[in-house]
Amino acid sequence: MEREHRSLINQHLSALVDDVIPVDMLPYLSCLTSNDKEEIKCEETNRGPMRATQKLLDRLIRRPNAFQEFIRALRETGCEHLAELLYPQDEEAAEEDIRNEENIEANFHGQVTLQDVDNL
Repeated sequence: MEREHRSLINQHLSALVDDVIPVDMLPYLSCLTSNDKEEIKCEETNRGPMRATQKLLDRLIRRPNAFQEFIRALRETGCEHLAELLYPQDEEAAEEDIRNEENIEANFHGQVTLQDVDNL
């Protein structure tokens, strides 16, 4: 993660720790290893969500290109206010992101499923 992104996270650490539910974010963070995810889950079970969020952030700042995934995960898990705090977007850019996501989803739905192939 770039220095400026780490700085933003540190600047808003209190808000992130208060509002993020780390295990909800894990499916959206492909930059994390399975081991990272397991440790974060264990941390939440044993010490609570605030400590797990700290562990999550610690792991994320070590990964290249993790910031964009983190912003997307925040949006997907209902923490748009935090995503906006870290990465403010103008309305046009936000609408473009939505259109891109809709196109990706439409392309995904148009794919042939494994079950369809088995039935041929």
